[in-house]
Amino acid sequence: MGNSMEVVATETAPEVEEEAKAKVVAVARRVNSSSNSPNMVKVNSRDKEKGSTSKQKQQQQQQPQAQPPSEPAGGSQQYGDFLQKMQQQQQQVAQPAPAPAQAQAEPPKQAQGQQQKGGGGGGKYKQKQQQKQQEQQELEKQLAAQRPQQPPAAASAAQSRSTASPEGSLSPTHGAIQRVEEDLSGMKIDKGSGKSALRQVLIRPGAHGRRGKVTKLEVNYIPLMLEKMVSTAYHYDVDIQPMASRKWQRAAFKRFEVEALAGQPIAFDGNKNAYTAKKLKLDHYKKEVVAREDNRDRKFTITMKEAAVFRKSIYVVPTKPEDIGANHELWYGLFQSALLGSKPFLNIDVSHKAFPRGGPVLDVVASLNRNSLPTTLAGWLAQQVHDYLKGMEVVYTGPNGVGKTFKYNSLKGPASTQKFKLEDGSESTVAAYFQKQGVRLRFPDLPVMHVGSTIRNIMVPMELCAIPPGQALIKKHPDQCTQMIIRRSATDTVTRKGKIMDIFNQIDYNNCKTIKDFGFGVGNSFEVVDGRIIGPPSVVYRNNVTITPSRGQWRADNASFIQINPQPLRWRILNLDDRTRPAGIQQFGQNIFQVSRKHGIQLEPFSMQQTYYEPRDLRYAIREVDSIFEDLKKQRMDFVIVVISGMGDQYSKVKQRAELVTGLLTQCIKGDTVFKKAGDMSTINNIWLKINAKTNGTNHVLKPESKPPLIRKRVMYVGADVTHPSPEQTNIPSVVGVAASYDLEGFRYNCCYRLQNPKDEMIRDLENIIKKQLLQFKTCNGALPDLIMYYRDGVSEGQFSEILTIELNAIQSAVASTSPGVKVAVTFIVVQKRHHARFFPTRGTIEVEGRNQNLPPGTVVDKHITAPNQYQFFLISHQAVQGVAKPTKYCVLYDDVNSDPDELQSVTYALCHMFARCNRAVSYPAPTYYAHLAAFRGRVYIKDRRLNMNDLAGEYRKMQIKPEIIDGHPMFFV
Repeated sequence: MGNSMEVVATETAPEVEEEAKAKVVAVARRVNSSSNSPNMVKVNSRDKEKGSTSKQKQQQQQQPQAQPPSEPAGGSQQYGDFLQKMQQQQQQVAQPAPAPAQAQAEPPKQAQGQQQKGGGGGGKYKQKQQQKQQEQQELEKQLAAQRPQQPPAAASAAQSRSTASPEGSLSPTHGAIQRVEEDLSGMKIDKGSGKSALRQVLIRPGAHGRRGKVTKLEVNYIPLMLEKMVSTAYHYDVDIQPMASRKWQRAAFKRFEVEALAGQPIAFDGNKNAYTAKKLKLDHYKKEVVAREDNRDRKFTITMKEAAVFRKSIYVVPTKPEDIGANHELWYGLFQSALLGSKPFLNIDVSHKAFPRGGPVLDVVASLNRNSLPTTLAGWLAQQVHDYLKGMEVVYTGPNGVGKTFKYNSLKGPASTQKFKLEDGSESTVAAYFQKQGVRLRFPDLPVMHVGSTIRNIMVPMELCAIPPGQALIKKHPDQCTQMIIRRSATDTVTRKGKIMDIFNQIDYNNCKTIKDFGFGVGNSFEVVDGRIIGPPSVVYRNNVTITPSRGQWRADNASFIQINPQPLRWRILNLDDRTRPAGIQQFGQNIFQVSRKHGIQLEPFSMQQTYYEPRDLRYAIREVDSIFEDLKKQRMDFVIVVISGMGDQYSKVKQRAELVTGLLTQCIKGDTVFKKAGDMSTINNIWLKINAKTNGTNHVLKPESKPPLIRKRVMYVGADVTHPSPEQTNIPSVVGVAASYDLEGFRYNCCYRLQNPKDEMIRDLENIIKKQLLQFKTCNGALPDLIMYYRDGVSEGQFSEILTIELNAIQSAVASTSPGVKVAVTFIVVQKRHHARFFPTRGTIEVEGRNQNLPPGTVVDKHITAPNQYQFFLISHQAVQGVAKPTKYCVLYDDVNSDPDELQSVTYALCHMFARCNRAVSYPAPTYYAHLAAFRGRVYIKDRRLNMNDLAGEYRKMQIKPEIIDGHPMFFV
């Protein structure tokens, strides 16, 4: 496809652009008001709350998650509180291709005898609500005496919601601008939710470093010019009855605009909110309209009344879709998010998404069956077809040749045998019904599809259905698609900037009537800012061999690990891959032994007779793994290298049995790696980096002189993360991963994992986790740490106060219960990778890296594009292997030691060089990386298990890691 893109249907393309512009209108108003008066809310409300004080309003601003009222108050509002609420908004917009028209004729239905869905689950919901209430009450009790004394936070950060539209196929004429209007619905007026006990995020203006070489760089932030913006905007609450999809709601509101509002410029979010720059003549409108979509007419009653006073990615239809396999194609789009730095900005970036390929349903069936269309469908193939179609819309074309759109539900029996009731009460098979309609089915033994309402039996043959293109689905991409997206999106900085600006220029914000009506403008070029390039730390190996990394990496070919296991190591290679031949194992094993000698490790010599083990029948070897592991444990093996297939679930089964059942230390290697890399000394060395850490060795440490004063004392580095199931994984819990250092050098870590309710971002058992880590640290070092540096991943701005309140309180409680009276300082840092800030070289850039023209590792930006009153910085710590390097954003929420920005940035950069798995700096600090691995290990343990979601604590107790592993080899998880 190249880099060319266009918005199709050019006669209606301006409507596509309208939505993007309307989004910017809404967000820019919030930014403008926040930048002028960040701590004051002015409400001109028809139903103004009585008795509200400025102090109460100030407390409302400090709440991280506004609880919108079910009935918004009336009136117009200044935008003083908008920017804080922007922190909670993350949306992503798709602008797909037009859906086929719907038919007038319907396929066979069976409405009789159907039960409505609904029963069950109420008790569980109430329990969860009660639990949340109890937790909130407990928090208020604990923190009643600890109200923050700091001044209110200046409003900052971004409004940026990032989920693709679930509405399916939309016309390109409704792509960009409507998505902007939808962002307006995300900004609710905060009436106050009673969370006054929440801690306030650290306010520290001017937290900027000075060290390093200053360089100029561009960032993909476009200035917003708000000087002429009107002072007031008007918000109207829209009610459309009966309820319908957004496609129908938009169509109905368009008629309403023409018939009731006489074409007055108005931004509608496609749901419940509309906005104007000028007050409408009436404060209440009600009208019945007839909307037309897909060749059908529907009647709606629309009520719009005055209330109290931006999805983010717009995908353009590619001229030539890129096939990325698994029946998906790649679309490019524009991400947009407004935020406040030293001035208001619009963050824009190119985005990529896999969309299901449009076409006949039978083509999907054939492609999933190795391009062969079966005559029947059952077993694994039927399941694959169902999984692919789940959540999609399909277009059924009836005997009259007119298409009608339905949502797919499930597969039913073959058309030749699946029966339904006719209107006269008699029964007919689906195939016989269509035969009477003049359509003889070609594949009567394929299953029919249940579509439309789940409480009605609307069944249609597969061969009469097609998938409309451009459906943005909220479910996990196939792994093959994810890999292809990464590969196709990996471009150099020049190409990426060109893609961004191409799509941005198509939107043409400044020619939008709505934007002009509100009186502001959008810049036309990236912002140029100052960055600094700080130096890397030096690392030390045995015999004081010191190496200074260059360009984010270093070679240690002639250096030995600083610490190894003092005892000779007994080991085996276990082959569970039926495609890996003994000849490959021979070379691989010999090289493992040779590299161990270079590092000074005492390892038993390798021999195929003594060291290698292969089950008799490799096809069923995984079934014998328990007995094999027990036998190897009896032989007192220190570690076992397990060669596994790259397909299937061998990895999870090996880890479950070895770590939860037997207590055997393993290192898994894919058979392909043995086949392709057995003679690659770099690969063999990387394997030893992991094995040495697992067997209680230390690969390298920071040179003492490289340590900033901040960490020249007892420091425990803690990383924490929560991984969540994908939307379609309804019976899988969220998994907590926490890793903490227990040596004074910050190399050795142990880990904990926990299971908790899906989508719960707060770590509920953190106090017990930290208590265990503190005891381990004290055992190894004779005292508690002086400082805990807590790097927390996976948190959005809207969750900052809640996370800080719950988790900082847990850390402090753990310290108090471990050693009453002992003071341990805490620095609480949020690590963010899910953002769209990218850095690009410009004429003033002093260094660029490699063929992708990236800024070098060590590049720091801590002002101009960061929140003006908060302690934040961006850091590129790694050399990007492919594509444009993504800087990591660090937000300091709490800091007992009032750390110097230069020192904190240097410590964070140094920790990126302490990851055991490789001799290169990684993109975020080692403790955070280890927390990811800990959470991943927890997810491995629950794979293919049926869990009682009402008793996750009990399920966790069933999956305890054996003491031989968790205590004997704390870094078993790297």
